[in-house]
Amino acid sequence: MPRHDDKTRIQNPFRTAPGSEPPALVGRDDESSAVHYSLSLSQSGAPAQPIIFTGLRGMGKTALLRRCIADASAGGAIVVYAETSKSEPLSATLRLSLERARRASASLPQKVKSSLDTVIESLPNASFELPHGLGSVPITAKHKDDDTFVEALEELNDATRRHGRYLVFAIDEIQEAPVEGLRDLIRFVHGTASTKQPAYFLGAGLPSSREHLHKVRTYTERWRYFRLGLLTPEQTKDAIGIPARERSIRVEPAALDRLVEESAGYPFFVQEFASAAWLAHHGSAITINDVEQAIPGVRRILEDEFYEARFRLLTPRECSYVLAMGDLGSGPHTVAEISERLGSTSAALSSIRNRLIVKDVIYSPVGGMVEFRIPLTERYVMQHRAQLLRRSEARSNRRL
Repeated sequence: MPRHDDKTRIQNPFRTAPGSEPPALVGRDDESSAVHYSLSLSQSGAPAQPIIFTGLRGMGKTALLRRCIADASAGGAIVVYAETSKSEPLSATLRLSLERARRASASLPQKVKSSLDTVIESLPNASFELPHGLGSVPITAKHKDDDTFVEALEELNDATRRHGRYLVFAIDEIQEAPVEGLRDLIRFVHGTASTKQPAYFLGAGLPSSREHLHKVRTYTERWRYFRLGLLTPEQTKDAIGIPARERSIRVEPAALDRLVEESAGYPFFVQEFASAAWLAHHGSAITINDVEQAIPGVRRILEDEFYEARFRLLTPRECSYVLAMGDLGSGPHTVAEISERLGSTSAALSSIRNRLIVKDVIYSPVGGMVEFRIPLTERYVMQHRAQLLRRSEARSNRRL
């Protein structure tokens, strides 16, 4: 079989890197339109509802957020983008983001640049983490309070507006953002909504983001939340067919149907299977044979990366719990209905549930409910039901 040259591989339109924008961002028109309208309102000086994209891993939240950021920048916004982490104070994350915005602001008036510098200076100074969990030592002792940070943001917002621009804050992995730091930023954005110079806020994160934001400020429950789900079969066909046609490659109907079936509309899987089919094809069409050739290898890799690495660590009783969840289908599910299926009580199963959360198999989007953390886990459970059932039945021979 002839091998593809580097040019053919580079021409592969499908994007498998996490967070990368797919060649055809389909199935997200409502979300994109809502953001476009809100950005237009904010730019004109009218307040607009902040928008948060939520969804499980691999649903395209980051890709959509970055598309919106690009649109905002093209429309004259100064965008402060940050990806938050539990291991880093929000002030440190924002400092890097503001410094990045400062470097990208070569064409901005000096007043706006100076205001960016003021915001950066208002943030707490960096600290050095000591080894062996001994804490941290501040590099400088200068104290920065919350009001100074908010006042600096107000100055930046004013300078930005006076020069015909507007501010947009975009926070990714927002469920990881420390409450205290996020509270000040949201307080500032909320305060500008009652002025003629509103700043705008976009975010993306796991389904727990809504509950997390409610802890920050209760009024965030009135923000607009879009939960990104699986693509429909027709949307999946477009996600694969459009990029191929743009490169003069035809995808045979049977091949397209098979890719739709295998990927099940999960955006990350769509890119993975389509990419493998592209690399397997020769000539001007992707055939059903190309797809069948590609599927086993991709399935093996994805099952290992997404599911087996987690599932091989499960105890027998944990296997029983995920089997019960799999039987109930796609979630989320109440802990009560899972317990009922297992003939037990929520309290009796709480330790199992907590261990599954720690092992990153499930999570709790809201109190009293759980869901598989990775999309299509219920399909994996059903496909491997016999093996999981054997493992669950071993519990009588093991003391947990």
